[in-house]
Amino acid sequence: MSGTTPGGAFLGLEFPVEVWLAADSVPLARLLELEPGGLLPLASDPDGPVDLVINGDVVASGELVVVNGKFGFRVTTTAQQRLARMEPDPGGKACP
Repeated sequence: MSGTTPGGAFLGLEFPVEVWLAADSVPLARLLELEPGGLLPLASDPDGPVDLVINGDVVASGELVVVNGKFGFRVTTTAQQRLARMEPDPGGKACP
């Protein structure tokens, strides 16, 4: 297996990814009132940081950009970089 990357066979796997701009709690009554054209205000600034999420875990943070008329995601920080700056808490979980 010379010239191959360990686990290289897995590098072609695809994962569903999400880019989270905002998360908020909204009363069910408000959600039931929504109709086409209705607005649900976001709690965060659209020019602020957004998170790249895979399987419910934030793997990177970045910013939204426009590339050829479509939205894109520019990575500014990865989960590995954040983990390197964190120290474990007494419960054994990492904290910012």
